[in-house]
Amino acid sequence: MAPDLPDFKKINAAVEAAGQVRGRHFTEWVPHLDELRKQRRDDESLTLLLEIIAAAERAAAIKTMDPPPGYTKRAAVIYRRQRDHLAEVAILERYLRACPPGRGDTTVSERLAKAKQLADTA
Repeated sequence: MAPDLPDFKKINAAVEAAGQVRGRHFTEWVPHLDELRKQRRDDESLTLLLEIIAAAERAAAIKTMDPPPGYTKRAAVIYRRQRDHLAEVAILERYLRACPPGRGDTTVSERLAKAKQLADTA
């Protein structure tokens, strides 16, 4: 049975509220993240990405969906560039835990396997 309209509006409002980062929806931060990446301001990027990842996870949990993997992948790239393989493993595992069972972006799983190898040899 489909939810009635008031329930749908409540769910959308909850998703919108959960997805807020510094007063903006997490999807609105992509141009700023692109600029930070271009300027190689990795520490600022990571701080913002961790906030965005948390917001995306909250919003996805309400809708019982996978969070968007792109933000996690951006953070993983920065951690690998910094040679912080344990942090890379942790952020990738966090994404997979946030996904409903049996779901998730397969490229995250592939990257996780490589990050674990790097962490083991470090």
